[in-house]
Amino acid sequence: MAHNKKTDYRNQIESYRNQINPAPDDEITANIHEKLHEKMQASAMDIKAFSRNGYVHLSGIVDLYSEKKYAEEIAIHTEGVKGIENKITVAMDSNITDKHIEKDVIDKLREQPNNSIAGVGVKVTDGVVNLMGTLSNLKDSNQAMRIASNARGVKDVVSNINIGTVGEYTDTSISNKIVQELSNTDLSFKDIGRSVSGGVVTLSGYLNSKEEVEVATEIAMSIEGVRKVRNHIKIRRK
Repeated sequence: MAHNKKTDYRNQIESYRNQINPAPDDEITANIHEKLHEKMQASAMDIKAFSRNGYVHLSGIVDLYSEKKYAEEIAIHTEGVKGIENKITVAMDSNITDKHIEKDVIDKLREQPNNSIAGVGVKVTDGVVNLMGTLSNLKDSNQAMRIASNARGVKDVVSNINIGTVGEYTDTSISNKIVQELSNTDLSFKDIGRSVSGGVVTLSGYLNSKEEVEVATEIAMSIEGVRKVRNHIKIRRK
């Protein structure tokens, strides 16, 4: 059969176009892989990402549950991503039992300068860590979850921690305390909107970077009486 040079030429041109203007899903996938390797380095070597219509599927193997969650966080903050399906597997060591994990998590909690989380209860079943007890704010609860997720052998972390100060403060007093704490930082706090309903805080407005957004979120979570924080703050385009 005769070779169709016109078809080959059209295919070549299309290939060049795709390299110059990649399809959105290809661009999303490339950006996620670039960020994973930049931020996680060797830990990202076995992680694969695939995007279809903005919905990203993550797969592969990592050593720690915290690495699985970090990869998800990196992917969800990539421009164009609409949703994540995280199928990354945490590598398991048959020598690590639930008792080993439980002791490791308890030791890590007790090693922290923040003494308030040292008394958090820990129970592990089939690699799933269940955290129990009462803490005074949401920030401490999240810190306990992060610490537990760094223990080797952990498949998942479930928090049943009760925030003991919920219901003790009015929404107005919580809102005022957030403003007070934000004003003590270098953040342009006047650009941060907030609403509080039933202890649930919603942040909005604009800040200059992801790091500033994280600071604002942590401040809101550190306020006693806060049940949950919804972050709708956007990063200003430069």
